[in-house]
Amino acid sequence: MATITSASCTSDVVTLTLDDATGLAVGEHVHVYGTGYNKLDGHHNLTGVDGLDVQYSVNNQDDIAAYTPDNGVLVGQVTWITTEDVELFVGQVEAATDEADYLELCTDAANDWAYHRREAAGYSDNPTVAPGAAAKQGTVLYAGSLFRQKGSLDNFQSFEAMPTPAPVGSMGEIMRLLGIGRARIG
Repeated sequence: MATITSASCTSDVVTLTLDDATGLAVGEHVHVYGTGYNKLDGHHNLTGVDGLDVQYSVNNQDDIAAYTPDNGVLVGQVTWITTEDVELFVGQVEAATDEADYLELCTDAANDWAYHRREAAGYSDNPTVAPGAAAKQGTVLYAGSLFRQKGSLDNFQSFEAMPTPAPVGSMGEIMRLLGIGRARIG
C-alpha cells in the first residue's frame, strides 16, 4: 500500500505521486481510494510508472490541477487468476449474486496470499502474470478452497450427520504447486 502525496488529471490521464512505488509495474491492476474524486478512485490498470509517479487512464474526467488528497492510498492487486479460472474449478456461479461477489473476494484473497507466500519464500514474481502453470493452478485451488468453505466453521460444508474428514493433502498440494513451504531459495 502506498500513500498518495499528490494527484492530478489532464486529458483523461491521472498522475499520482506516491510515497513509495516499489514493485509497481505498467499493466498492474491497482485499487485507488480516498482521492475525493469518484472517477479517480476505484480499480485501474497502470499505464505508466516513472519513479514515484504512476499513471492510469479515466474517461470523461475534467482536468484537475495537482492537489494533495487527505487520505489517498493506492493498493496493488495481484492478478494471476480470474474469477473465471476459479469457476472452472468450483462450477458456474450465477452473475450479480452474493455468491459471485464472494467468489471475487476469494479470488482476490488467493491471488494476494499466493503472491506474498512466494515472495516470503524468496521468489521475485511479476504481480500481473502467474510465474507458471503450477503456481496458477495452486492459486486456483486455494481460491476454490476458500470459496467452498463459506459458512463452515473450519472445513468444507457438509450436510451429513457424521462429520466429513478434511480432504487430506489439499493444502500440501497447493503449497507444492506454488513452490512454497520449503527452505528459502538463494
